[in-house]
Amino acid sequence: MTAFDLLDVPAPAPLRVPSVHERTLPNGLRLLAARRTSTPLAEVCLSVPFAHADAAAAVLLAGGLCDDTGTQDRTRAMGGGLSAAVDADRLRIAGSVLADQLPAFFTLLGEVVTDPAYPAAEFAITVDGAVQSTIAVLASPAHHVAEALNTRMFGDHPYGAPGPRPADFARTTRDAVRALHAARVLPTGACLVLVGDFDPEAALDEAERALGGWRPGPATPMRRPGPWVPGRSVVDEPGVPQSLLRMALPIPRYDAPDYPALALAAMVFGGYFSSRLVQNIREDKGFSYSPRSALLHVAEADLATVSLDVITANTAAAVEEVAAELAGMADRPVTPEELDRARRYSVGTLRLRLATLTGLAATLCELDLHRLPVGWLGGHDARLAAVTPDEVTAAARTYLAPGNAVTVLLCDERRAHPASSW
Repeated sequence: MTAFDLLDVPAPAPLRVPSVHERTLPNGLRLLAARRTSTPLAEVCLSVPFAHADAAAAVLLAGGLCDDTGTQDRTRAMGGGLSAAVDADRLRIAGSVLADQLPAFFTLLGEVVTDPAYPAAEFAITVDGAVQSTIAVLASPAHHVAEALNTRMFGDHPYGAPGPRPADFARTTRDAVRALHAARVLPTGACLVLVGDFDPEAALDEAERALGGWRPGPATPMRRPGPWVPGRSVVDEPGVPQSLLRMALPIPRYDAPDYPALALAAMVFGGYFSSRLVQNIREDKGFSYSPRSALLHVAEADLATVSLDVITANTAAAVEEVAAELAGMADRPVTPEELDRARRYSVGTLRLRLATLTGLAATLCELDLHRLPVGWLGGHDARLAAVTPDEVTAAARTYLAPGNAVTVLLCDERRAHPASSW
């Protein structure tokens, strides 16, 4: 019996791992290029290490990096767009253009990373936009509980720091952003991913011509977080109409021997619509529309997460059910049917992701961030196919035990009575 005999649908075709051409420039910039001829486009993603940067200045740097009118006009003339975003680990500059415009796009990208304009008038607009969007975000209970969970997990580590406040943006000067750019937007440890309808080696040559003169400098690696301390806490927010439960548990890296079993355990627990968590919390109990679980990997932390929004009256009961489902992953062994459905879903979603230019580029960036070779993708199906139900249960017992979790519940404490579920 194969992994796909239990369902009356054809097994998927073997996974076709793209051929990726690789090159590392003398300045430390790593280049990855893969050809996809489905559309006459090219997807470009530049990922630059950005750990331990001032958060407000980093957000304004990303916001202002590509937003000046001249840059956007030039990008649109190439049939595409350019944007930037930043988190605690990386600055990412991404764009999509007509494939025959790649040489011109690389020239523009070289200017953006080495000599950005940050025009004064447009920088003021960037600051105002950051202030206004932050005011909106800070009004959201979902943001409050996310910050509380991160702080509870990571303390004074950058992963645990609250996001910038409006006042932080207001006092960050254009000179401070330009200084941060000069100090931290460097090719050292950076990776440029190219996917599209082009000759890969020719594209790498063009990228090297445009970016080979980008001057390197010292990289700042993200430090490891402190020890994991499980525990529960309540954020009291009087008047909030729903209770928001967030949980996180530490898990191993992608390349751990038992990671495939854990990935399937997490899928069976709450990773897709047919999971135990969804069937219990949504279909059977009607407590929440979209309970969910996911595996999250950043540069120096690997987590299994659980998320649930529930009306106040059902808070205690819903929290108890989530804990029971986590414990049940060890107490109620995963069946062959559950394992087969989870495996099929995992196999299919990777194929869907790799089928698009954006998905393939994002996957290659993810592999680079976690120092995994491109060939690691080729073993994906085999690793999942080799997992047994007993191995899934063992991984769940090791990594998904409720006692290992950091749990934060945001609620109207007077009305939700969360203590009864603790």
